[in-house]
This record gives sequence, structure tokens and C-alpha cells, in this order.
Amino acid sequence: MTEDRLIELIESWGADPSAFPQAERGAARALLAAHPERFATAIAEARALDAALARMPDVFPPPALTAALIASAPKPKRAGGALRVPKFAPWAPASGAAALAAGLFMGLMAAPSASASASADSETDDVQALLEEAIGYDPAAMSEGIAE
Repeated sequence: MTEDRLIELIESWGADPSAFPQAERGAARALLAAHPERFATAIAEARALDAALARMPDVFPPPALTAALIASAPKPKRAGGALRVPKFAPWAPASGAAALAAGLFMGLMAAPSASASASADSETDDVQALLEEAIGYDPAAMSEGIAE
């Protein structure tokens, strides 16, 4: 706790340290007890302001104003309303399918070459067979067509 921070607390929260923020009360009380003469002017000014504020009457708005403010407040939306389905662009499912196809194609093109081990070749053959059965795509025929 610095002296400047304690002055800020006194000016913001008043002369009573129990009104200070909880995290700073202990340090503020310790600094006030250690050097009361340094903060005497700030404490006196804060006490005078606290007393002036305590003399002010409580101000309550008229009931008509309170009712008008409550009536004009925005109303919450009904929870039991119609089910809202999110709107999707008509091309959204097609773009997902295109991304899937592109990913499969790129994965197959990056598959191990003929110089790889036998296990890698058998895994590649399994993937190719699966693709041929599932979507009718033959990567070997595609790569031969590209090479020509």
C-alpha cells in the first residue's frame, strides 16, 4: 500500500477504512496507524464530505415514474415459442461433401509409393479396395489417366 493509493481510497470511499475494498483494508489500516499525521488532512476532508452526504434526504422516485419505467422496459422473449431451425445456405451440404472428397483424394495421392514396404502396400491396397467398393473410385486408374 502506497501513500498515494491510500489517499485515493480515502477520496473515493470516505474516511472509514471499513468502507474500503476488502483486499486493501488491512494494508490501509496499517499505513494509517503508522503515519496518522500524513493523512490527517485527507481524513478530515473525507469526514466533512461523509457528514454532508449523511444529512441529505433519501430520494425516492414517484410511484408513477417507477411504474412507467417498468412498463417501458423490454420484455423477455417467450421460452415456449415456435421451434427455430437454423437457416443453412443451400450449398452448405455440397461444400461438406466436396471437402470430404478432396480430403480423400489428397490422402490417396500422398499414399506410399511402390518402393515402400510390403505392409504399406497392403494398407494402400485395402484403402483402394474400400474406396472402389464405397464410391466407385479407382485411384490406380486415376493416376494412370493423369500420367498419360
